[in-house]
Amino acid sequence: MNKLLLLLIPIFINGIAGAQVLIYGDTRNHPEVHQELIQQVKDIPLELVFYTGDMNQKGLTQGEYDSFRAIISPFADRFYPVRGNHEKNLELYLQNFFVEGKHSYYAMVHDSLKYIILDSNLDLLPGSHQYDWLVQELESAEYPIVLLLHHPIFSSGYHGDELGLQWFIPQLIKKYPVVAVISGHEHSFEHLKAEGVHYFVSGGGGAPLRELENKDSRSLFFKMIHHYNVLTKQTKSIKWECFDLDGSPIYAAEIPLP
Repeated sequence: MNKLLLLLIPIFINGIAGAQVLIYGDTRNHPEVHQELIQQVKDIPLELVFYTGDMNQKGLTQGEYDSFRAIISPFADRFYPVRGNHEKNLELYLQNFFVEGKHSYYAMVHDSLKYIILDSNLDLLPGSHQYDWLVQELESAEYPIVLLLHHPIFSSGYHGDELGLQWFIPQLIKKYPVVAVISGHEHSFEHLKAEGVHYFVSGGGGAPLRELENKDSRSLFFKMIHHYNVLTKQTKSIKWECFDLDGSPIYAAEIPLP
């Protein structure tokens, strides 16, 4: 094969791949681990950064947010947070991370994917304002959907499904082109799959790690480790890659797109 063609093949493959997206969370009051994580990813050409919640120990003072924002400053222009249960003061959270509509739940479209970000600290039960908003966003979606919220729907970790979300969220989203649900809260990494939907739990950004508690029958992989994830949008799938803080690969999965 022509040597020039061999050189161009990787460029062509990269050219058809879409956006690279960073996903991590649960750094809490461990800036030293958070800084190590940011140092590891700072040279990746990231288009978006999604944070799965728990930036602070309590989220009650501006100083906590100032410290956090200083660490994420390389990605401040593309940083999209999920509110965790440690962001206790909702008003202060919104002052630091303004989103359209002045809500802690919002939606956005990027690279032919729709991201829906929920606030699982607020009422999500059927009939609530946030649930009705979620239904509207699902129904209006023109692209495959990735759903993000802090509390896991399924989990083998310490908390499990402490909010009972598994009793109504999976039944709702199976009617729509939801391909993945991403959460934090558990200080570990896990990949689960239920009714064709991939569920990822990523809360290993720095908070004290927790072991597997009760293995969920839907679990495909679990590891108690500090980590981050990179999603790469491809033509017919999303590539999920999980790395430790040395940049070594831990796990990978392929999410088919409808």
